[in-house]
Amino acid sequence: MIIEKLQTIRFSMQTRIIVTAIFLIVALTVTTVGVLIFKIDVSDAQELSEEVQKDFDRFNDVRFIFGNNLLHTLIMFVPIIGPVWGSFVLFNTGNIIAAFAIADGFPPILYFLVYFLVPIFWLEFGVYSTAMAQSAIWLLQLLRRRGKKEAVRTCILVTVCASILLLSAIIEWIMINMSTG
Repeated sequence: MIIEKLQTIRFSMQTRIIVTAIFLIVALTVTTVGVLIFKIDVSDAQELSEEVQKDFDRFNDVRFIFGNNLLHTLIMFVPIIGPVWGSFVLFNTGNIIAAFAIADGFPPILYFLVYFLVPIFWLEFGVYSTAMAQSAIWLLQLLRRRGKKEAVRTCILVTVCASILLLSAIIEWIMINMSTG
């Protein structure tokens, strides 16, 4: 019965955009939850943000930024595992944003909302949403025995997403170096 229902779904471009938009909403929601429920005192937040900042400084390289984001994105493309992994990563991203906000004495939600003004935020969230949406679509196509054709689409999307992540990494690296230099 479920397979019969799946056979009736058409994965047109419009349907794919809608699924991606749904995953964008999910990604934003999961990150927001990570921001809102992370409770830590100021001294612990300062310590955590200093540790994360040291990692940023140590790995301040386009290749690292790109490689890290690409690795997470590739996992997000995997059926079943992808949306779970993506939610875990985005929830933890929310926690880190909250820690930085608390360490700087700002309300975490306002700190998070400032990210909406940064282009790399939208580039990366667009890529993550695309990857998780494609993961779900690919799973449904595998259940419909159309997995090979969808694997080709997935490869194309991986290439497009990798290109966007490279652009994002370059912009992020420039922004980091402008703020520290």
